[in-house]
Amino acid sequence: MEKKIECVVVGDIQTNCWLYALDDARNSAGQRPCAVIDPGDEAALIISHLKDLNWVPRYILLTHGHFDHLLALPGLLEAFEKGSFREGSSSGPLPKIGIHRLDAEYLEKQALPAADILFEEGDQSGPFRVLHLPGHSPGSAGFYDEKTDVLFSGDTLFRGNYGRTDLPGGNFQQLRQSLNRLLSMNGEIVVCPGHGPATTIKEEAAFGFNY
Repeated sequence: MEKKIECVVVGDIQTNCWLYALDDARNSAGQRPCAVIDPGDEAALIISHLKDLNWVPRYILLTHGHFDHLLALPGLLEAFEKGSFREGSSSGPLPKIGIHRLDAEYLEKQALPAADILFEEGDQSGPFRVLHLPGHSPGSAGFYDEKTDVLFSGDTLFRGNYGRTDLPGGNFQQLRQSLNRLLSMNGEIVVCPGHGPATTIKEEAAFGFNY
């Protein structure tokens, strides 16, 4: 079976940048479209992985606005504008940047490109349904592919742990509600977090957070 998910660990904080292949038709150069989720740093490394896979981003999705999840954004867009995803040719239209509406201000504060899509709860972006999961930040979101039961949880839920709430905009009561929501979902869902190894809803529900 052809690979569908790749994880590139980037930056000093070891953020997971997830590359997720889409089922859409390949482009004229034979590249498979994909989503890049949380390009936290090291744009050149992310681009290298994309080239090795022969994937090209259609979406850049941000689970939240903290710096360690989006610093590679300018480098990715610059590579697209210069056509360097496909040697000697334009790579096509720029990928769409998406973030929840309540975290959009983080992009402006860090002088980063504005989002093309401001998500709300329940929106659909490519194969993903957007889950609003506040607590770690006001606009923390998860991206859930119901067809494959894969969830990108950002810094809301980790393997055996959960996101901190002591940063500006954090709220532990909201995080509790978000975690309870996730842990009530289908146990077979594979959770791809913002840091650390992947897990499943079943494993985390069995781990037992005391709320």
